[in-house]
Amino acid sequence: MNAAMKHAALLTFALITASTVAAQAQTTQAPAPQPLVAERFQITQPLSTFVRVKGQEENYLQGIGLVVGLKGTGDKALTPTHKALALVLRHLGANSGAGPEGEFLPETLKTVTNTALVIVRARIPAEGAEEGDMIDCEVSSLGAKSLEGGSLAISTLQGPNPHDKTVWAMATGNLEIFSKAVPTNARIKSGCRIEKTVRNAFVSKDNKIYLVLNDGYKDWQMAQEVVFSVGNLLQVGQGSSSNSQIARALDQKTIEVQIPPQYQSDPVFFVSILMDTPIVDKQLNNKVVINKSSGVIVVGSDVEIGPDVVTHNGIKIETIDPESTKFVPLNTQPAYATRLKDLVDALNTLKVPAEDVIDIIVAIHHQGKLYGELVFVN
Repeated sequence: MNAAMKHAALLTFALITASTVAAQAQTTQAPAPQPLVAERFQITQPLSTFVRVKGQEENYLQGIGLVVGLKGTGDKALTPTHKALALVLRHLGANSGAGPEGEFLPETLKTVTNTALVIVRARIPAEGAEEGDMIDCEVSSLGAKSLEGGSLAISTLQGPNPHDKTVWAMATGNLEIFSKAVPTNARIKSGCRIEKTVRNAFVSKDNKIYLVLNDGYKDWQMAQEVVFSVGNLLQVGQGSSSNSQIARALDQKTIEVQIPPQYQSDPVFFVSILMDTPIVDKQLNNKVVINKSSGVIVVGSDVEIGPDVVTHNGIKIETIDPESTKFVPLNTQPAYATRLKDLVDALNTLKVPAEDVIDIIVAIHHQGKLYGELVFVN
């Protein structure tokens, strides 16, 4: 937090007055509102909300396959397709072709229009997959106009490394089109059988695990917050006399955690405890989202405003440093910065129109005294 924001952390509302010129001429003066005490709400979420364990990532398998049973919408004059069809027929034991060994020759299959060469892909979840598991796979045509009504002949799937010829899965089954508008993409539910167990390692040889911050949380402050919270939790479990550094940030997105000796024989149990560590979500509440057309204003509880004076349509808002005023803050605890939510609540109580509230928030933002992100949506 910069110097201006630290200074803002000492603020409290000293005065909020709201009136219009016309209302002053027709109504009696209302009693002055009491100073508002600003509070900060800290929302905590489990560590699993913010990070993933390195090594626990999704993997993709892919291969080439042949779809049969199409209604004349297959590949036409595409030599690789007919070669693939000839190989499939040979693999299935067909021996009535014109080849020297009874195999079907590609050139004799050129009139076939109910087959299509396709790319087959399957996603292995982050937790891996065991031999015999059945997962979904996707099929995309290379030249066919439509895959509707087709069925995938057996296709072998390999990993992303083209030099690794290991067959990790086999895919086959009837296709389901995703959308009538795009009939060249389809899926097979539970059509891919895992042939070789895929297990993602997450513990290094020196008994360390690495946490990677998720998108949206990758910054220096969040990395240090994770280090602080994890260190506190684990040190409590080991006793306060422990001086070893259990967690440390390698950069703004990666945290290294040393598995304590008592957990090294059961790293799964350790990770289950670790991922439940409560972490303060500092980014969840620092936004102001405004929809001008509907007048909707959503204010995060951590959005604060600095010392400023705003006058708009006869409404005067003034935030003052308590050290420079005779007013005494109501709270006896160390004061936090004034929350924008308190200001919006006060304006709503005074029945200030939503468009005026929005104009006031925008003015404070342009003055550089809105400590949060201002977002406009339609």
